[in-house]
Amino acid sequence: MSRSRVDRHLGRRQRGIGLVAAIFLIVVVAALVTAIARTVRTSADAFSLDVVSHRAFLAAESGAQLGLNRVFAPSGAPVCGNWSWDLGAVGLASCEAVVVCRSELVAGTPHYTLESDGRCDVGGVTAERRVLVRAAP
Repeated sequence: MSRSRVDRHLGRRQRGIGLVAAIFLIVVVAALVTAIARTVRTSADAFSLDVVSHRAFLAAESGAQLGLNRVFAPSGAPVCGNWSWDLGAVGLASCEAVVVCRSELVAGTPHYTLESDGRCDVGGVTAERRVLVRAAP
């Protein structure tokens, strides 16, 4: 083989590695983009669940406070009962609170236990939280 023929043969071989490297680089970059997109989606889902969960906790707390206001009414005797509130009108859209009140006497003094369940359903994401409050006059 002559020297010029060998040089031309080696030159052709070197040009082909660029195509293989480009395909490899495209595959690696595509895999990275896919992994990053999956991470962002998972993070967004976790954040939305965290927000709805916090709203459910606020709904349960609001239900407990409303229940305590009914038990220890500013005017009148304490009333222990079961209540349900739709909290959409007060800023917690798609949230509700269900409160169950129990009364028991301890050393002749009435003690009230309020169990408030807050539930929010926003965009197909549902969260429930429970708050338990014990109070005595």
